[in-house]
Amino acid sequence: MNNRISYISTNEDAFKDLVNGNQLVGSKPVLKNSSIDFKGKNNIFFCEDNVLLVNSKLVFNGNNSVIYLSSSKYEYKLNLTINNNQVFHMGKDNYINGVMNIILSEQQHIFIGADCLFSTGIWMRNADPHLIYDSQTMQRINPTRSIFLGDHIWLGQSAMILKGTKIGSGSIIGAMSLVPGRTITSNTSWGGNPAVLLKTNVFWDGSCVHEWTDEKTELNQIYENDRYIFSNEQHDSILFEEIERELYELKKAKDKLDYLIILNRNDTKNRFAI
Repeated sequence: MNNRISYISTNEDAFKDLVNGNQLVGSKPVLKNSSIDFKGKNNIFFCEDNVLLVNSKLVFNGNNSVIYLSSSKYEYKLNLTINNNQVFHMGKDNYINGVMNIILSEQQHIFIGADCLFSTGIWMRNADPHLIYDSQTMQRINPTRSIFLGDHIWLGQSAMILKGTKIGSGSIIGAMSLVPGRTITSNTSWGGNPAVLLKTNVFWDGSCVHEWTDEKTELNQIYENDRYIFSNEQHDSILFEEIERELYELKKAKDKLDYLIILNRNDTKNRFAI
């Protein structure tokens, strides 16, 4: 029997009288047709300024986890379930076109950088989630693993990102692609089921071409700067493995949050380049 106390925050009773050690830290978000459901204990929901949740449902289904939402000029549209001892992080100014579905499992994390573009129908899951064993050794062979996305990443319509995936800044995942635990280097394009490398040395710009005429098309045949070309040649990027190691060693939600706040002070261009 489930004897956990569930506290649901809605537009009408936004985050008053939180119980069981659950906390809202930072700025109070604006909720539009959205809810935050605290079912566990000692969780932290952290928001920077300018967080607007639209048609969203966030569920703390376990204990001692952190949801970190950065300031954004766009709406957050999330259907998110987080469980025990986990972190979900979104950086600044990510555009979400349609509700993005995310499930975190088995004490593993999902970390997303800034300035990404997420099309409609996106899914992220860091577990299978059921158990698979080798019939000869009887050993489990499908461990749950964290997901990491860098900055300025474009996920096409109905892309699905699975456990163990690491995507470097500046990359593109094509529509309907399934990405099962790939390490994707920066400024590459991938697509398919399962996703394979399509092209290297590419970058993308968020301008939308729907209403363009011949004149506007002609004006945009050459890009004038390298703002979206990422490199780790100077070895100044932050390894996703390092972030995961730090989050694993920090046992309390408050300590995880403090680490994320410090991490976000690093806004250098190549911080998440692979």
